[in-house]
Amino acid sequence: MQFKTHSKKPLSPSGVTLLEVVLVSAVLLILLGVVYSLVSPSASKAKARDNKRLSDISNLDRAINEYRIDRQSYPGSQNVLYTSITTPAGSPNVYSPTSGWIPADLSDYLPKYPTDPINDLTYYYEYIQNGSGYEISARMEYLTEEPQNDGGNDPLKYELGTNLLLISP
Repeated sequence: MQFKTHSKKPLSPSGVTLLEVVLVSAVLLILLGVVYSLVSPSASKAKARDNKRLSDISNLDRAINEYRIDRQSYPGSQNVLYTSITTPAGSPNVYSPTSGWIPADLSDYLPKYPTDPINDLTYYYEYIQNGSGYEISARMEYLTEEPQNDGGNDPLKYELGTNLLLISP
């Protein structure tokens, strides 16, 4: 009895299988995720700095209000613009709670004066008071819609206080 043997022909490599498509798609998704994670940190760091700015000036706003309640006046001299990048004469440093970048003792309300996370000529905090009101401002990097909704006169800076027209844009 003879058996017929069938010879198997090799498959031609011209077709693409579903498995190959899935593997290529998976590799592309992994590469896309790696690229996104390398690009995204700068945006997330800017957002984190903006959140710190919002928190800092909110804490400073609270401290200024408590100071006003306790002393019946706002800290600092009237109509003088103070910035977190300038140390006033006689102050040990911009962070000092007894005389930081605003020359007033806020140590009962803050452990130290807040300063902008970057604190350079572009990103810094500002404060001014005129006896009947005050304003604090900070420039945003990422949360640029916040300044447009704060009621102030500068579309580039987030402003807090009782008179948001004291600092000119």
